[in-house]
This record gives sequence, structure tokens and C-alpha cells, in this order.
Amino acid sequence: MTPQTQPEKHQPQTRGSEIYEGLKARLISHEFRMGDPLREEDVATWFGASRVPARDALKRLESEGLVERVGRKYAVRNYSYDEVEVTYRIRAALEHLAVDRLVKSARDEDLDRIAHVLDRQSGALASSSRAEFSALDADFHMLIAELSQNSMLVAETRRVLDRVRLIRSNELERDNGPAAALADHQRIFAALARRDGATAKAELDFHYATTLRLHEITPTPKA
Repeated sequence: MTPQTQPEKHQPQTRGSEIYEGLKARLISHEFRMGDPLREEDVATWFGASRVPARDALKRLESEGLVERVGRKYAVRNYSYDEVEVTYRIRAALEHLAVDRLVKSARDEDLDRIAHVLDRQSGALASSSRAEFSALDADFHMLIAELSQNSMLVAETRRVLDRVRLIRSNELERDNGPAAALADHQRIFAALARRDGATAKAELDFHYATTLRLHEITPTPKA
């Protein structure tokens, strides 16, 4: 292979990665609802690219559970109630493991990092969009995983939280709002600050159960 042809061969892959990152950011920032169509040509147009890298990005997002094939076309992944329940139960199991590790090893300065995220969430209640509050929500939960000091736990938590943020797009019109989520986080943090793992996990379970009930009211049909 000549040096002149190598950049051309790698260019579609680079554009595909750019589209993947950009579209993923939009998916988990509540710009779409589950089941919304994602046509290859539209995705390509949004990012000023051809359909080949757009298709590559969609395939990658499909492998992560954010996009699915519907016939010959793509759409935002439409999670059924059962799939939502499994997603939240996986999340709970991961965060329970993180809490067990955190309460044994976390230093005061580690907990200060969580407190800082909560301060930012409090400020975001009046001044920021739901997308930004949701991003801080994910930061709160990711920080608990990171303070477990287990790289596998961090990676798995990040994957499941991406799916949770996608599912959240269909909850925003029915939930109790960011103030209720912040109150949940503050109770979780208070238990962590006391190194009370049992109470922290109980508060996390309440946090998940409240959200899951939104899907019990109007279960999302599987396309």
C-alpha cells in the first residue's frame, strides 16, 4: 500500500468515529425519543458526511444498545418495559458493588468530589436544561463507580448509564422533576459520607424504583 492511498483508506473510519461521538451525544442528551427513526441519509446530512461513515456510526451505536434495526432502517432503540427493568437492575447491581468498595476505601477528599457534583446539580435546577442536569446526574453515579477504584466496574457502569440516559428521554414528561432526583442524590450522599453502605444502597434502590414505576404506568411497547 502506498503512503498516498493510506489517508484515503482511513478517512471514512475517522469520519465514522466523529459521527458516532456526535450522534451519541445527541441520543443521550434527550434530543430524540425511543423509537424515533434515524435514516442514514439524514445522519449523514447532519454531520456533512457520506452515508458510509454514517452507517458505520449507526452500527457501532447499535452494538451499544442505543440504536436498533427496524427492517432495513435504523431507529433509536425502543426499550420494552422488561428491558427497562433489566437495565435498571443491572445498574443497581453495579452500583451496589461500587458502594461496598467505596465505603471501605473512600477518603474525605473523594467524598468532596461527590459533594461538588451535587452543588453543581443544585445550581442547575434553575439555570440549566434537563439535558445538562441529566449529564450531571450521570456524573454523580459515575463518580460513585470511579471511587470504587475498579476499572471493570467503571467501564460496565458507563455502558449501562448510556442506555439509562437514552431511556430517560421517555421519562422526562412524567417524572417528578430534577428537584426530586437531587433530593435522592443528597440522601445517597449523606449515607456515603457516614460510610453507611446499607442505607446508601437502600436509597439507591428507592431512586431506581421511583423511575421504574414511570414505565409501569405506560409501558413502552416493543416495535
